[in-house]
Amino acid sequence: MQKVIFITYIITVLEITWMFLQFSITPYLAKRLGMDTLWFGYLQTTVGVIQLLGGPLFGRFADIFGARMALATSCLASVMYFLLLGFTNSVPLLFIHKLPAVFMHILPGAQMVVTDLTEPEKRTDALGKLGLCFGIGMITGSSLGGFLSTHYGESFAAFVGAGGSLLSTVLVISFIPKHTKKQPGAQEHVDKKAKAGSVFNLSEIARLMKFPGVAKIFAVKITSGVPQGNTIAGCKWDDVDTF
Repeated sequence: MQKVIFITYIITVLEITWMFLQFSITPYLAKRLGMDTLWFGYLQTTVGVIQLLGGPLFGRFADIFGARMALATSCLASVMYFLLLGFTNSVPLLFIHKLPAVFMHILPGAQMVVTDLTEPEKRTDALGKLGLCFGIGMITGSSLGGFLSTHYGESFAAFVGAGGSLLSTVLVISFIPKHTKKQPGAQEHVDKKAKAGSVFNLSEIARLMKFPGVAKIFAVKITSGVPQGNTIAGCKWDDVDTF
């Protein structure tokens, strides 16, 4: 199982790299297409809403179909995301290319795999390494995105992201097990509960919010995400004006 966890770390680094690669090119592409600060804010808000709606569905999808299918779906959505970005030549297309983000939840998916495959006493350390993976991907993706878009253009950089996400998909299919629940009988229990309804079973999603501490953590993440989102969006547009 250590091999699976290691591969999960690699997949996380790759996908976070591509995510920050697009952070480096989208503001410049948006400005080239005639967007101003207000419309760029709308674009960022659209992504936030899409991912907010997709998060619970992704978790439910993972419960029903397992870790491999969930991570593969996230990576394939990333491939589509970057392909659309590469062909974007108008403001409407710039909004449309964000739609696959509803399935792009690689970090929660990786956290699920690591949590399932580690012992409780080692879990904090294993999850902490995902934070390290995030940092590596952030640094690598930002630098790579700037280099590729400067020397080869935004479209080429987007297609590199698509190819990278395709590589991640191959790694998921090749190394991530269909299910990652280790406890005896745990997967049968998950299968029975999950298949009691569909991915869009809102009552099942709401039931999870009643678990101890879940609603509080959800509220903290939503509250802290607002100023964080404002800062990221504002800084990215300021970078375009400065550099």
